[in-house]
Amino acid sequence: MYKAILFDLDNTLLDYDFSERDAMQRAVEHHRLPEIANFEWDSFRSVFAPINWTYWIERVQRNLTIGDVLYHSFRDTLEQLGHDYRISSTLAKTYWELFCASCHPMEGANELLGKLHGRYRMGIISNGIGEAQRGRLKTGALDHYFDHLFISDEVGYYKPQREIFDTAVRTLGVDHTEVLFVGDSLQDDYHGAAGAGIDFCYYNPLAKRLDESFMPAYMIHSLSELIQMDVQNQWIKRVPLT
Repeated sequence: MYKAILFDLDNTLLDYDFSERDAMQRAVEHHRLPEIANFEWDSFRSVFAPINWTYWIERVQRNLTIGDVLYHSFRDTLEQLGHDYRISSTLAKTYWELFCASCHPMEGANELLGKLHGRYRMGIISNGIGEAQRGRLKTGALDHYFDHLFISDEVGYYKPQREIFDTAVRTLGVDHTEVLFVGDSLQDDYHGAAGAGIDFCYYNPLAKRLDESFMPAYMIHSLSELIQMDVQNQWIKRVPLT
């Protein structure tokens, strides 16, 4: 019987991809970049994505702040496309403000949290940035559902490190066997939960085929399935791994 449910945030409860794209497009339009000769939104996005990902995954090793990551990402993108990159600092600031104030829940997230609230201790484990994760949850009036947020840049550990999961379990005052963790990443979420001895529910909306080496306790294709699994606080059925 579970006493606590922990969730990943991005692309599990909140649509990170939509928020990121929307905030960037609004920032680009705010600074009138589409008026620049030869500026193409699709090209900008396609060049930005790998540059930003590289800075993001290297941020801890290189001791970069989120401001550094965004500034360098926008600067390198504009420079690679042959545009004036002196706007990079203000563009990054505008984007970040817009992103932190955005909230686009995944389908079924609001109903799910409403159903589970008060019946389980609930928390978030996220590799994101505290300012953004807290701001987005507050914007969407979702923050009150959670007893605690465990965000990597605040607690000093990152999924799949066991320490961030142990910190969550200890703070919630439950045993590892009394916790279910729900997430969409096999690399960070599955391995992290498995390493901490916590049951994992794989949120797999695209119905990706699982390699036999992955054995989550549950797999769901929609968040509404979690409601179906919750019967008077008894988790009595396993979702077929198909």
